[in-house]
Amino acid sequence: MKKILFLAIILLIARSAEAQKITVVDNDGNGIHLVTVLTEDGNMIGLTSLEGVIADVKGAKKVVLTHVAYKPLLVEVAKVQGGKVMMEDADYSLAEVEVVPKPYAYVETYYRAYGFINDSLRYFKAGILPNAYDVGKKKLLTGSYLNCKAEAYLTEGISITWGARVEALNAGKVYQSGAMRLRPGGDAAARYFTTLTDEGGGKQRVSYPEGTAGYIYTDEEQTMLTLDAAKLQIYLDKTTGHKQIMKLREKKDLYYQYVEVFSHDDEGNSDITDLVMYSNHWEWNGSKGRNKLIIETYAAERGYMDKKQFKAKKDELKKKYKTPLPLDRLEEYATSHGIPTIVPTLRKAIDRMPRKM
Repeated sequence: MKKILFLAIILLIARSAEAQKITVVDNDGNGIHLVTVLTEDGNMIGLTSLEGVIADVKGAKKVVLTHVAYKPLLVEVAKVQGGKVMMEDADYSLAEVEVVPKPYAYVETYYRAYGFINDSLRYFKAGILPNAYDVGKKKLLTGSYLNCKAEAYLTEGISITWGARVEALNAGKVYQSGAMRLRPGGDAAARYFTTLTDEGGGKQRVSYPEGTAGYIYTDEEQTMLTLDAAKLQIYLDKTTGHKQIMKLREKKDLYYQYVEVFSHDDEGNSDITDLVMYSNHWEWNGSKGRNKLIIETYAAERGYMDKKQFKAKKDELKKKYKTPLPLDRLEEYATSHGIPTIVPTLRKAIDRMPRKM
């Protein structure tokens, strides 16, 4: 009898542990990478793997799932069938851009950055960034960094530094499509030793000599790249003997992943005005614990213009969205451009943050 009771307890424990694992998938059953999994009060549980798996929800009865390209979802863990949860597309889209003979390609981005220390939200910044790319000179021109007033400090005294870092990431991404650069013959493909394998259904596997680094999904209108960039960088450092970078990475346990979505033409090509959305995830060991920085970015407006029109656009944004702005005003901008607003879970966490303005 004791043996049977012991086996029953072991089985119950095993089932309980199994219930903690969730796989997040899209409409086609593909795992969704970099889904942020939160508790109801806005603490981070973790992020999904390349295969869409969150290995342990840490005993949470309900979790909130968010992702830059999908509608947020509140999930009761006990009701998850077969360990899988499906997220729906965000239905966020941009009007097609008419190419006109003007020197600047314009992309106006709206973004939000969330900083966590030991899974507790400690930093938040949101803003609007007008970007123009001089096609002839191949030069990026960035307008004023218009940011949200709701800001706390990831660590004391470095909010300005991280604000600049967020700005640089957003500006730099405007004219780069990682999916295009990872294609055969692309500079990133050669640099990071990657190859693409067609798996059917518009899905390609991004491989490198040590395994899988990501996937590219393509439908009739858009291309999504989801990449564990740290794997490629670590392999590059080892292969090329970058010992100092390797030591720093090991010390900080630095990790970087991202998702990006670009629209494309009939041949699958993208240009600088085809950015739709992307999300970056940085993670590293800091003096106060494990730091995680998540940046979500949406293209709000795009097109072609000349130098005079670009200056007028920047002046218009400065006048309408003076810096710093209350978060409510920036969320009005998001709503007016069809951009998903902040989920209530994170909004509550933002409102609880200590302010130092």
